[in-house]
Amino acid sequence: MAAVQRLQSERIAAPRASFAKQAPPGKCQSWRTKARLRTFAMIWGRSCGTITPMDALSHLLADVRIRQAVFVRTRLGPTGQLRVSEAGQPSFHLVTQGRVWLDPMDGSAPVLLEAGDVAFIPRGSAHRLCGQDNLQQLMPPIDVRPHWQAHGVQAGPVDAMPPGSLEVVGRTLSGAFQIEGVTSAWLWGGLPPWLTLQWGAKGVPQWLMIGLTYLEQELSRDRPARQAIIDRLGDVLFIQSLRSYLVADGARGPSGWLMGLKDSMVSRVLGAMHRHPAHPWTLAELASEGCVSRTVLAERFSQLLGVPPLTYLTSHRMHLAARRLRDGRQGVAEVAQQVGYQSSAAFAQAFKREMGCSPRDWRAKAQAEVGEGQGSSSTRMITSS
Repeated sequence: MAAVQRLQSERIAAPRASFAKQAPPGKCQSWRTKARLRTFAMIWGRSCGTITPMDALSHLLADVRIRQAVFVRTRLGPTGQLRVSEAGQPSFHLVTQGRVWLDPMDGSAPVLLEAGDVAFIPRGSAHRLCGQDNLQQLMPPIDVRPHWQAHGVQAGPVDAMPPGSLEVVGRTLSGAFQIEGVTSAWLWGGLPPWLTLQWGAKGVPQWLMIGLTYLEQELSRDRPARQAIIDRLGDVLFIQSLRSYLVADGARGPSGWLMGLKDSMVSRVLGAMHRHPAHPWTLAELASEGCVSRTVLAERFSQLLGVPPLTYLTSHRMHLAARRLRDGRQGVAEVAQQVGYQSSAAFAQAFKREMGCSPRDWRAKAQAEVGEGQGSSSTRMITSS
């Protein structure tokens, strides 16, 4: 990062020095020099410092939506354990009372979660919640996933407690959901297999308490648009989780968009791509947005995101086009222009390389899936007793 900052300083300083030579102290600058200075200030002012990681995160997640969220309340005793079998579906656990231990089942030590803390499992890998960190003294596990798959409202929480015991050491609101708007490989590729957020370290945040109260109200009554409201509350929880993890000290992940956002230069480039996907970007223009040379941009971008800048841009354009094709309100040629393609044939070829089928086939398949989901989706909640 120090080397990148030096390059930025040298690149900014050099043009300023050349302009200074053209206008000696005490002499009036020519109109041409003044115009060049105004152009320089405009370009560098736009490129350096106007896009923060949070701005870029807004653009990256603008079209992400939670769908078909399911919830289950759990209670754990001192020797209880709840297992979530692997299914490739994102899941989370919010501790609402007491404390529990997350065992990622990857060889790492269990992690303590207290009231207000959240564990997020982006790729839906197998894991378990435990009443204590001594895993050798736990009772046989209870699988939570079948309860998520059950339809309708059930009478009570999922209990992981010894027979006859009433001692509860922790309660959670656990859930799973589907993501609409991006491919899961792109989104989850930037996150570690599991992550925890210590929101409860200074007490349960007020926004979380309000959100949970609102969620309880929606789940307790069968009213119009209930599923839509619950999914939108899921959006808030999901995006807040990503934001908290992004700004957390020491947050790390594999190569991907998350690590790109944590780099000020790459985040500016990502923000430019996502703000103006139809612009005919060149590597030189993108380097200007990042205030670095083309070589530095190519190396840093590839290191953090795993692909070169223009490869990422093509992928982003195709996924943006896929979302607009699914909506069905625009023709293929119109969508092609909106993502930077003047030729429908060139767009169709690029789309097929990225998505595996033609734009028209993608639209037909996506709209059929949306129709099926609208006919069968329902909110599923296991209420607490």
